[in-house]
Amino acid sequence: MQPMNWDDLRYFLAVHRGGSHKAAARVLRVAATTVSRRIAALESESRATLFVRTPERLKTTPAGLVLLPRAERVEAEVLASERELHANQGSLTGPLRVTGGDALVNHLLVPSLGGLLAAHPELLIEFRTETAIVDLSRREADVALRFVRPKENALVARRLGELPFAIFASETYLQRRGTPRTVAGTTAHDFIGYDAALEHMSQVRWLYRTVPSPRFVLRASTITTQVIACAEGLGLALLPLFTASREPRIRQLFPRLVGPTRELWGVFHSDLRGNPSVSTFLGWLSDVLEGHVTRPR
Repeated sequence: MQPMNWDDLRYFLAVHRGGSHKAAARVLRVAATTVSRRIAALESESRATLFVRTPERLKTTPAGLVLLPRAERVEAEVLASERELHANQGSLTGPLRVTGGDALVNHLLVPSLGGLLAAHPELLIEFRTETAIVDLSRREADVALRFVRPKENALVARRLGELPFAIFASETYLQRRGTPRTVAGTTAHDFIGYDAALEHMSQVRWLYRTVPSPRFVLRASTITTQVIACAEGLGLALLPLFTASREPRIRQLFPRLVGPTRELWGVFHSDLRGNPSVSTFLGWLSDVLEGHVTRPR
Protein backbone atom coordinates (compact mmCIF):
# COMPACT_ATOMS: atom_id res chain seq x y z
CA MET A 1 0.00 0.00 0.00
CA GLN A 2 1.32 3.43 -0.94
CA PRO A 3 1.61 5.95 1.93
CA MET A 4 -1.24 8.44 2.11
CA ASN A 5 -0.30 12.00 1.27
CA TRP A 6 -1.93 15.25 2.32
CA ASP A 7 -3.90 15.48 -0.92
CA ASP A 8 -5.52 12.12 -0.15
CA LEU A 9 -6.31 13.11 3.41
CA ARG A 10 -7.90 16.46 2.59
CA TYR A 11 -10.49 14.67 0.43
CA PHE A 12 -11.18 12.27 3.29
CA LEU A 13 -11.59 15.12 5.80
CA ALA A 14 -13.85 17.12 3.50
CA VAL A 15 -16.23 14.19 3.04
CA HIS A 16 -16.18 13.39 6.76
CA ARG A 17 -17.10 17.00 7.63
CA GLY A 18 -19.54 17.63 4.81
CA GLY A 19 -21.32 14.29 4.84
CA SER A 20 -21.46 14.02 1.05
CA HIS A 21 -19.31 14.18 -2.05
CA LYS A 22 -21.23 17.27 -3.16
CA ALA A 23 -20.59 19.16 0.08
CA ALA A 24 -16.92 18.20 0.00
CA ALA A 25 -16.67 19.35 -3.62
CA ARG A 26 -17.89 22.83 -2.69
CA VAL A 27 -15.18 23.15 -0.05
CA LEU A 28 -12.44 21.73 -2.26
CA ARG A 29 -13.66 23.61 -5.36
CA VAL A 30 -13.69 20.53 -7.53
CA ALA A 31 -16.39 18.41 -9.17
CA ALA A 32 -18.31 15.95 -7.01
CA THR A 33 -17.23 13.18 -9.41
CA THR A 34 -13.62 14.03 -8.63
CA VAL A 35 -14.30 13.63 -4.90
CA SER A 36 -16.04 10.31 -5.49
CA ARG A 37 -13.15 9.06 -7.62
CA ARG A 38 -10.51 10.14 -5.09
CA ILE A 39 -12.33 8.53 -2.17
CA ALA A 40 -12.75 5.29 -4.12
CA ALA A 41 -9.03 5.29 -4.92
CA LEU A 42 -8.16 6.00 -1.29
CA GLU A 43 -10.34 3.13 -0.09
CA SER A 44 -8.75 0.83 -2.67
CA GLU A 45 -5.23 1.80 -1.62
CA SER A 46 -5.98 1.47 2.09
CA ARG A 47 -8.00 -1.72 1.58
CA ALA A 48 -10.67 -0.34 3.90
CA THR A 49 -14.15 1.09 3.55
CA LEU A 50 -14.01 4.63 4.94
CA PHE A 51 -17.63 5.73 4.40
CA VAL A 52 -21.04 4.05 4.21
CA ARG A 53 -24.14 5.67 2.78
CA THR A 54 -27.11 6.27 5.09
CA PRO A 55 -30.42 8.01 4.25
CA GLU A 56 -29.10 11.23 5.81
CA ARG A 57 -25.43 11.37 4.82
CA LEU A 58 -22.18 9.51 4.21
CA LYS A 59 -21.22 8.10 7.60
CA THR A 60 -17.59 7.53 8.54
CA THR A 61 -16.90 3.87 9.28
CA PRO A 62 -14.87 2.55 12.25
CA ALA A 63 -11.89 2.25 9.90
CA GLY A 64 -12.39 5.88 8.89
CA LEU A 65 -12.59 6.95 12.53
CA VAL A 66 -9.21 5.31 13.12
CA LEU A 67 -7.78 7.39 10.27
CA LEU A 68 -9.52 10.62 11.36
CA PRO A 69 -7.24 11.82 14.22
CA ARG A 70 -4.15 11.10 12.16
CA ALA A 71 -5.56 13.02 9.22
CA GLU A 72 -6.41 15.96 11.49
CA ARG A 73 -2.87 16.01 12.88
CA VAL A 74 -1.43 16.13 9.37
CA GLU A 75 -3.88 18.88 8.48
CA ALA A 76 -2.90 20.94 11.52
CA GLU A 77 0.78 20.69 10.62
CA VAL A 78 0.23 21.57 6.96
CA LEU A 79 -1.99 24.55 7.76
CA ALA A 80 0.37 25.83 10.45
CA SER A 81 3.21 25.69 7.92
CA GLU A 82 1.12 27.53 5.33
CA ARG A 83 0.19 30.27 7.82
CA GLU A 84 3.83 30.65 8.86
CA LEU A 85 5.00 30.94 5.25
CA HIS A 86 2.15 33.34 4.46
CA ALA A 87 2.99 35.46 7.51
CA ASN A 88 6.63 35.80 6.46
CA GLN A 89 5.96 37.04 2.94
CA GLY A 90 7.92 40.21 2.37
CA SER A 91 5.66 41.62 -0.35
CA LEU A 92 1.97 41.99 -0.98
CA THR A 93 0.93 39.04 -3.10
CA GLY A 94 -2.25 37.04 -3.35
CA PRO A 95 -4.40 35.29 -2.79
CA LEU A 96 -5.84 36.94 0.32
CA ARG A 97 -9.09 35.25 1.29
CA VAL A 98 -11.61 37.56 2.96
CA THR A 99 -15.02 36.56 4.32
CA GLY A 100 -17.74 38.97 5.32
CA GLY A 101 -21.41 39.84 5.04
CA ASP A 102 -22.79 40.12 1.53
CA ALA A 103 -23.90 43.76 1.88
CA LEU A 104 -20.61 44.89 3.40
CA VAL A 105 -18.66 43.24 0.60
CA ASN A 106 -20.93 44.31 -2.26
CA HIS A 107 -21.87 47.82 -1.14
CA LEU A 108 -18.59 49.03 0.38
CA LEU A 109 -15.59 46.82 -0.32
CA VAL A 110 -16.01 45.90 -3.99
CA PRO A 111 -16.82 49.48 -5.14
CA SER A 112 -13.66 50.75 -3.42
CA LEU A 113 -11.37 47.86 -4.33
CA GLY A 114 -9.87 49.47 -7.44
CA GLY A 115 -7.59 51.76 -5.46
CA LEU A 116 -6.17 48.90 -3.40
CA LEU A 117 -5.48 46.74 -6.46
CA ALA A 118 -3.95 49.65 -8.37
CA ALA A 119 -1.55 50.31 -5.49
CA HIS A 120 -0.69 46.61 -5.11
CA PRO A 121 -1.06 44.91 -8.53
CA GLU A 122 0.33 41.58 -7.29
CA LEU A 123 -2.41 41.26 -4.68
CA LEU A 124 -5.31 38.90 -5.40
CA ILE A 125 -8.44 39.25 -3.23
CA GLU A 126 -10.87 36.35 -2.86
CA PHE A 127 -14.20 37.32 -1.27
CA ARG A 128 -16.47 34.79 0.44
CA THR A 129 -19.91 36.06 1.43
CA GLU A 130 -21.58 32.99 2.90
CA THR A 131 -23.31 33.45 6.26
CA ALA A 132 -21.56 30.51 7.94
CA ILE A 133 -18.61 31.33 10.20
CA VAL A 134 -15.51 29.99 8.49
CA ASP A 135 -12.61 28.31 10.28
CA LEU A 136 -9.56 30.60 10.17
CA SER A 137 -7.36 27.89 11.66
CA ARG A 138 -8.03 25.75 8.58
CA ARG A 139 -7.32 28.70 6.29
CA GLU A 140 -10.87 28.76 4.98
CA ALA A 141 -10.18 32.51 5.04
CA ASP A 142 -7.29 34.78 6.03
CA VAL A 143 -9.41 37.69 7.26
CA ALA A 144 -12.98 37.51 8.57
CA LEU A 145 -15.26 40.51 9.07
CA ARG A 146 -17.55 39.61 11.93
CA PHE A 147 -20.26 41.26 14.00
CA VAL A 148 -19.24 39.28 17.10
CA ARG A 149 -15.83 39.30 18.74
CA PRO A 150 -14.36 35.78 18.60
CA LYS A 151 -13.44 33.98 21.79
CA GLU A 152 -10.73 31.68 20.38
CA ASN A 153 -7.30 32.43 21.84
CA ALA A 154 -5.61 31.77 18.49
CA LEU A 155 -7.50 34.61 16.77
CA VAL A 156 -6.67 38.31 16.73
CA ALA A 157 -9.65 40.69 16.61
CA ARG A 158 -9.46 44.38 15.72
CA ARG A 159 -12.53 46.48 16.45
CA LEU A 160 -13.30 48.49 13.33
CA GLY A 161 -16.24 50.45 14.72
CA GLU A 162 -20.01 50.21 14.97
CA LEU A 163 -22.32 50.04 11.96
CA PRO A 164 -25.59 51.96 12.50
CA PHE A 165 -28.94 50.69 11.20
CA ALA A 166 -32.13 52.60 10.32
CA ILE A 167 -35.54 52.04 8.76
CA PHE A 168 -35.60 52.67 4.99
CA ALA A 169 -38.21 52.85 2.26
CA SER A 170 -38.29 53.62 -1.44
CA GLU A 171 -40.16 56.51 -3.04
CA THR A 172 -42.10 53.94 -5.08
CA TYR A 173 -43.42 52.35 -1.91
CA LEU A 174 -44.14 55.66 -0.16
CA GLN A 175 -46.08 57.00 -3.15
CA ARG A 176 -48.19 53.85 -3.18
CA ARG A 177 -48.74 53.41 0.55
CA GLY A 178 -48.07 56.82 2.04
CA THR A 179 -45.27 58.00 4.34
CA PRO A 180 -45.59 56.98 8.00
CA ARG A 181 -45.27 60.04 10.23
CA THR A 182 -44.30 58.15 13.37
CA VAL A 183 -42.64 54.85 14.14
CA ALA A 184 -45.91 53.65 15.64
CA GLY A 185 -47.54 54.31 12.29
CA THR A 186 -45.35 51.69 10.59
CA THR A 187 -47.50 48.91 12.07
CA ALA A 188 -49.88 49.56 9.17
CA HIS A 189 -47.10 49.06 6.62
CA ASP A 190 -45.38 46.10 4.98
CA PHE A 191 -41.91 45.08 6.14
CA ILE A 192 -38.99 43.23 4.62
CA GLY A 193 -37.03 41.32 7.23
CA TYR A 194 -34.54 38.61 8.05
CA ASP A 195 -35.16 34.93 7.78
CA ALA A 196 -36.85 33.63 10.94
CA ALA A 197 -33.70 31.68 11.81
CA LEU A 198 -31.84 35.02 12.24
CA GLU A 199 -34.27 36.65 14.67
CA HIS A 200 -31.73 36.31 17.49
CA MET A 201 -29.65 39.15 16.02
CA SER A 202 -29.63 42.36 18.05
CA GLN A 203 -30.95 44.60 15.25
CA VAL A 204 -33.93 42.28 14.74
CA ARG A 205 -34.70 42.34 18.47
CA TRP A 206 -34.54 46.15 18.32
CA LEU A 207 -37.09 46.16 15.50
CA TYR A 208 -39.50 44.00 17.49
CA ARG A 209 -39.15 46.33 20.49
CA THR A 210 -39.66 49.43 18.33
CA VAL A 211 -42.37 48.18 15.96
CA PRO A 212 -44.65 45.69 17.76
CA SER A 213 -45.73 42.88 15.44
CA PRO A 214 -44.27 44.14 12.13
CA ARG A 215 -46.12 42.67 9.15
CA PHE A 216 -43.53 40.92 7.01
CA VAL A 217 -44.25 40.38 3.33
CA LEU A 218 -40.75 39.12 2.55
CA ARG A 219 -37.96 37.53 4.57
CA ALA A 220 -34.42 36.97 3.33
CA SER A 221 -31.18 35.68 4.83
CA THR A 222 -29.01 38.33 3.15
CA ILE A 223 -29.04 42.11 3.47
CA THR A 224 -28.43 42.53 -0.26
CA THR A 225 -31.73 40.82 -1.04
CA GLN A 226 -33.49 43.03 1.50
CA VAL A 227 -31.97 46.18 -0.01
CA ILE A 228 -33.11 45.21 -3.51
CA ALA A 229 -36.60 44.34 -2.25
CA CYS A 230 -36.83 47.66 -0.42
CA ALA A 231 -35.63 49.58 -3.48
CA GLU A 232 -38.25 47.80 -5.62
CA GLY A 233 -40.96 49.11 -3.33
CA LEU A 234 -41.98 45.91 -1.59
CA GLY A 235 -41.90 47.35 1.93
CA LEU A 236 -39.96 49.04 4.72
CA ALA A 237 -36.66 47.51 5.85
CA LEU A 238 -34.21 47.86 8.71
CA LEU A 239 -30.85 48.22 6.94
CA PRO A 240 -27.29 49.38 7.63
CA LEU A 241 -26.91 53.08 6.81
CA PHE A 242 -24.06 52.35 4.38
CA THR A 243 -26.45 50.57 1.99
CA ALA A 244 -28.01 53.91 1.04
CA SER A 245 -24.68 55.09 -0.37
CA ARG A 246 -25.00 52.61 -3.27
CA GLU A 247 -28.79 52.47 -3.64
CA PRO A 248 -30.28 55.90 -4.45
CA ARG A 249 -33.82 54.51 -4.65
CA ILE A 250 -34.13 54.18 -0.85
CA ARG A 251 -34.18 56.84 1.84
CA GLN A 252 -34.01 56.78 5.60
CA LEU A 253 -37.20 57.29 7.59
CA PHE A 254 -37.22 58.90 11.05
CA PRO A 255 -33.67 60.33 10.93
CA ARG A 256 -33.92 61.45 14.59
CA LEU A 257 -34.68 57.92 15.76
CA VAL A 258 -31.68 56.28 17.39
CA GLY A 259 -31.43 52.92 15.69
CA PRO A 260 -29.46 49.81 16.57
CA THR A 261 -25.74 49.37 15.88
CA ARG A 262 -23.55 46.32 15.35
CA GLU A 263 -19.87 46.09 16.24
CA LEU A 264 -17.64 45.17 13.31
CA TRP A 265 -14.45 43.20 13.92
CA GLY A 266 -11.57 42.37 11.61
CA VAL A 267 -10.36 38.91 12.61
CA PHE A 268 -7.32 36.87 11.57
CA HIS A 269 -5.22 34.01 12.92
CA SER A 270 -2.40 35.02 15.25
CA ASP A 271 0.08 33.25 12.95
CA LEU A 272 -0.66 35.99 10.38
CA ARG A 273 0.20 38.81 12.75
CA GLY A 274 2.56 41.09 10.82
CA ASN A 275 1.64 39.65 7.42
CA PRO A 276 1.88 42.62 5.01
CA SER A 277 -1.19 41.63 2.97
CA VAL A 278 -3.39 41.30 6.06
CA SER A 279 -2.07 44.53 7.59
CA THR A 280 -2.47 46.47 4.34
CA PHE A 281 -5.98 45.15 3.75
CA LEU A 282 -7.15 46.07 7.25
CA GLY A 283 -5.60 49.52 6.93
CA TRP A 284 -7.35 50.02 3.60
CA LEU A 285 -10.61 48.75 5.10
CA SER A 286 -10.38 51.27 7.91
CA ASP A 287 -10.20 54.05 5.31
CA VAL A 288 -13.13 52.60 3.34
CA LEU A 289 -15.26 52.49 6.49
CA GLU A 290 -14.57 56.15 7.31
CA GLY A 291 -17.90 57.92 7.59
CA HIS A 292 -19.86 54.67 7.71
CA VAL A 293 -19.00 53.52 11.23
CA THR A 294 -18.76 54.98 14.70
CA ARG A 295 -15.10 54.69 15.61
CA PRO A 296 -13.88 53.07 18.83
CA ARG A 297 -13.02 55.51 21.58
